[in-house]
Amino acid sequence: MELLGIKVGNGLGLGKCLFVDTKLPNLNQETATSLEEEVIKVNNAIDEAIKDYEDIIASLDDEDLKSLTEFNKNVLISPSIKKDITNIINDKKCYGDLAIDIYFNNKIKQLENLDNNYLKERAKDVKDIRHKVLSKYYGIVEFNPDNLKEDVILVSHEMTANVLLTDNIEHIKGIVSELGGKTSHIGILTTSLGIPSIFGIDIKNLKNDELLFIDGNKGIIENELSEERIKEIKEKIATELALAKELDDIKEARTLDNYLFEVSANTGDLTELERIDEIPLDGIGLFRTEFLYLNKTTPPDEDYLFEVYKSFATKLNGKQMIIRTLDIGGDKKCPYIDIGEEANPFLGYRAIRYCLDHKDFFKTSLKAILRASAFGNIAIMYPMISSIEELRQANLILEEAKQDLRDNKISFKEDIKVGIMVEIPAVAAMADMMIEEVDFFSIGTNDLVQYTTAVDRGNTKISKLYEWFNPGVIRLIKNAIDVTKNYDDKFVGMCGEMAADPLGIILLVGLGLDEFSVNINTVKKTKKYISLLNKKETEEFVKTLLNLKTVKEIEDKLNKFANEKYGKYY
Repeated sequence: MELLGIKVGNGLGLGKCLFVDTKLPNLNQETATSLEEEVIKVNNAIDEAIKDYEDIIASLDDEDLKSLTEFNKNVLISPSIKKDITNIINDKKCYGDLAIDIYFNNKIKQLENLDNNYLKERAKDVKDIRHKVLSKYYGIVEFNPDNLKEDVILVSHEMTANVLLTDNIEHIKGIVSELGGKTSHIGILTTSLGIPSIFGIDIKNLKNDELLFIDGNKGIIENELSEERIKEIKEKIATELALAKELDDIKEARTLDNYLFEVSANTGDLTELERIDEIPLDGIGLFRTEFLYLNKTTPPDEDYLFEVYKSFATKLNGKQMIIRTLDIGGDKKCPYIDIGEEANPFLGYRAIRYCLDHKDFFKTSLKAILRASAFGNIAIMYPMISSIEELRQANLILEEAKQDLRDNKISFKEDIKVGIMVEIPAVAAMADMMIEEVDFFSIGTNDLVQYTTAVDRGNTKISKLYEWFNPGVIRLIKNAIDVTKNYDDKFVGMCGEMAADPLGIILLVGLGLDEFSVNINTVKKTKKYISLLNKKETEEFVKTLLNLKTVKEIEDKLNKFANEKYGKYY
């Protein structure tokens, strides 16, 4: 039987179905017999949970897992947590489990009520922490991947990130969850760790201990496997592993008919600086400056920003680095940037809109980028542009920043390239007008799809409608690509998730995209897929997709083409 879900982490996996039971006993609603004993029991549970997190941190090499575990630990070492839960026990005369639940539920509701998807995802982390503390309180032995002796596909109603807080993922061959989305922490972690994962699956159709096949590339789960099918799957997985080894030798994205494409990385995480030498990336197609702001209590100054940009530009040794100016607001908010409450934050006071209203703040960030341009091949990119007026206003401030540096005799690249994100449908529709005033486009499909289809990409109830193969989305992407072909000195890239999707790559090569900017972990795989295509043939194939009316028709044809061209690699 085949079950179709939301593909989150690519790859293939075969293993026994193992349900991870996250259900805890019912909370004790009665009056506690000894409040003092309950306080001691709660404090011990918190201490044991902290000790667990400390042990996990000490054993981890993966920086993403360390960061998540550090967050969990820091929540519990807050000096107020024990005091607040003690107060709840004393005020309500209740048992410790109820007090723990009340305390964490308050924290979760506070986060969930914010118009901020990043913090809403943190609410899920707090749910994981609550679960761990309650497990310790009840004396429940939690699932421990270190105890696995055979290959498994982990299945849960709502998978928590706790299951992956380990470096021992050898036997975890896949993750299946009814709830969750691509932007959830468990989704981000599975992608980062290379574990196939599919969400939105009705798990009542699965049985514990039955053999499951997970195809994260297509979003399919298979059960009730025949011996013949198991043999086919094992051969397919062996080929996938061989591909992974072959990727170590890949250097460039050159098609079979000798067309060279650029594959760059999306970054902004300072921990990835050292990986630049390890990955055969052609540059940085998106440097997310917001990460330099989000983890601070006050705005970073010009010198700090300059040093960060300079360190990356120098490390790239002449390869292009596109720095996106501050993209704050929507699902990313800083404590020191007062955007205010908004009914529709994704359509609100964010990114370039905020920066244009705060000229000095914006100019500081631009001067840091300009100064760094003297040390490498840096370009500037404005996010959330919706009109030519905004673009021109941003460029006027950029000119003022340049003049400030000239007046102070500070070096910078005078002819620095300036581009925009194409993520608002209006800009994609009038791309022929916009391209006259910029050096390049970078298509941001994560938001372009969201705005074009009117689907909140963080809403799991409608996430199946979030499709970048929607014909309307494809037409907007094609329009943005086509207009750049009239200029020899302009280019168009893509920095959305679609750029690393095996089927998306076919479409984008056929449409004539110049640059693919992807997660640093998928640079090699993206290059491999491009190298398996013939550009001219792919262009002719993609023409046949442009008149199709449904996502399914488009995906079916893309899948057939992918099977033919990628062969054993798909």
